[in-house]
Amino acid sequence: GMAAINTTLLKKYLPKNKKLKILDVGCGPGAALLYLSRFGDVMGVDISDEALKFAGKRGKVKKADISLLPFEDESFDLVTCLDVLYHAWVKDNKKALLEIKRVLKPGGIFLLREPAYDWFRSNEDVVDFTKHRFTKKEIEKELSKSFNLLKITYANFFLFPLAFIKRIPQVIGLQKRQNKSDFFGIHPLLNKILFACINIESKVIAGVNFPFGTSVVAVAEKK
Repeated sequence: GMAAINTTLLKKYLPKNKKLKILDVGCGPGAALLYLSRFGDVMGVDISDEALKFAGKRGKVKKADISLLPFEDESFDLVTCLDVLYHAWVKDNKKALLEIKRVLKPGGIFLLREPAYDWFRSNEDVVDFTKHRFTKKEIEKELSKSFNLLKITYANFFLFPLAFIKRIPQVIGLQKRQNKSDFFGIHPLLNKILFACINIESKVIAGVNFPFGTSVVAVAEKK
């Protein structure tokens, strides 16, 4: 579902009919490498050897820290950073964003997605070593220093109420957060219904800014 949202935004803001040089920073196991490849030549970087084992099966990868990218200035037309800055392993967000700006070509596009609301933490944030979850205003402030902001919105708007209900015990302190993942399998029919909700969102998000959601998504251009 989030892949569909990202793809919609990229189709709107990327140049048409041009094979791009793309960098996915903090690529994890490489899920984004697959759909980003439709826009050009993709390179994924991550600091985790374990993640790169999986990502290497999906595309070209290299081990690197987001704060010290091993690429020349102005090397890429598009840089994506999907659920990375929130992580405890990223010690300095400002330095990371300056590195992303450095490797982007003038007028290059930057797609950023981060989990929303620091009060919205759950078990998954313990498992994922969450440092900080962001508001739209915080992301806007971070990006405005180095980029021209083209689009910023919350995402996963339609499913946010369900996620909120599920997390209420942990949000209000009735249930202690544990080092145990929130992810679990569900019936295929329910999965299709939930995917249909976020897929609808992906069809309209290019023209709509949602007032809340589980993630913040921004599209920016290098000044």
